[in-house]
Amino acid sequence: MIKTPSLLMSFRHTLSTFKLTTPVAIILAALILAGSHVAYGFIIRNNGAKAESSLFTGKPIDNKDYIEGNADSKVVIVEYSDPECPYCVTLHPTLKQIRTDYAEKIGFVYRHFPLTQIHPNAFNESKAIACAGTLNGSQGFYTYIDALYGYKLSNQTTQLPATGIVDLAKNGGLNSSAFTACMKSEDTSLTIDTSVNDGVQAGVQGTPSSFVLVKTRKGLEVVAMLDGARPYEYIQAAIEEALSR
Repeated sequence: MIKTPSLLMSFRHTLSTFKLTTPVAIILAALILAGSHVAYGFIIRNNGAKAESSLFTGKPIDNKDYIEGNADSKVVIVEYSDPECPYCVTLHPTLKQIRTDYAEKIGFVYRHFPLTQIHPNAFNESKAIACAGTLNGSQGFYTYIDALYGYKLSNQTTQLPATGIVDLAKNGGLNSSAFTACMKSEDTSLTIDTSVNDGVQAGVQGTPSSFVLVKTRKGLEVVAMLDGARPYEYIQAAIEEALSR
């Protein structure tokens, strides 16, 4: 995980030893915030420089992906996620805010990567997400994702109730019979397995793994691979770097 640069830590410590007037405190706080953005940007640019010739080895984005935001943008985030992973739950509101703030500037793609060895419910929950997309397209897909992760975040848990998968489908307006049939379909299981294999091919070693990509003549170039629950500013810096290319 990225830690706050030591210079900023020292600056904050120095501030804590003084009693500042409100105007001065506001100015110094602004300088700290600006410095943090510069620091994150520096880290991303260094990472980006190392990955400049690195092309994304996962599956190219196609009509089987549910793209939210600007599908025609040169920049896209591809997240490989496990709905039972606590770090994925923690990251979700950050990525949801990114999806909102950059809706007109980038595309966003969620892909399944359930870690079934340690998360026994993750495969079925991934199937439920996939079925929401099958039945109601991109809107249903991301509505279900937001509801599932939102429930876990608000209840501080990684578990759904026994009827949670079906309840979320009903609350999302999905047809119960069609949803049940989709959950039982071998095609749905194959969709999840294929996504996992794709993540392995992309170099995913854990969840969440988010790739900030930019479209080039050669293919999708990796600007940054962000593992774990990174802060908003870090992801933002990677996006701005990608948009600048």
